[in-house]
Amino acid sequence: MGRYSYNQPSPSEDMFGNNSDSEYSETEDLIRRDQAELSLERRSSVIYPPQPEVEFGCPQVCYCGSPPQLVQPRSINGQGRLVYACTNKDDGECHVWKWWDVAVMEEMRARDRHVLQLEEKVDNLSLLSDYENEQRLLRVEKIMCDNAKEKSVCSDGFEYVVGAMVVVLILIGLGIMYV
Repeated sequence: MGRYSYNQPSPSEDMFGNNSDSEYSETEDLIRRDQAELSLERRSSVIYPPQPEVEFGCPQVCYCGSPPQLVQPRSINGQGRLVYACTNKDDGECHVWKWWDVAVMEEMRARDRHVLQLEEKVDNLSLLSDYENEQRLLRVEKIMCDNAKEKSVCSDGFEYVVGAMVVVLILIGLGIMYV
């Protein structure tokens, strides 16, 4: 014969090589693995990206796109509390569900942070305006000093002119007296 030999399966084996005597079935194991993969894919098939208007503060839009409504839950733990919930919550998808008081507190903390940032900006602007006012005063003082120097130069020149005129008048007066 040739190099290869071929054996016929025994009657106790099925066509996939599984023995009917053993409890382990390779076929059933493969089926179980496939079903596990499919159920895992079904669970992870719908992945919504996190949306800031849903994750923080009062939700404005659900993951599915519809606006959430403010309702009172029917559970015993939620007596007296309100919750943001999507109207499509029963379709098995991922939807918004957030306590109203938690959402409001997040919004208030964000507003507080925003107000503090605005206060810091106002303080910085007032400090800047004080600095700018000081700079303006210094410029005005410098201009006034420059003008005063110019006036003093002019007044010094005026004094020389007046002095020269007095000297000329004295000389004219003396000249008239002796002539």
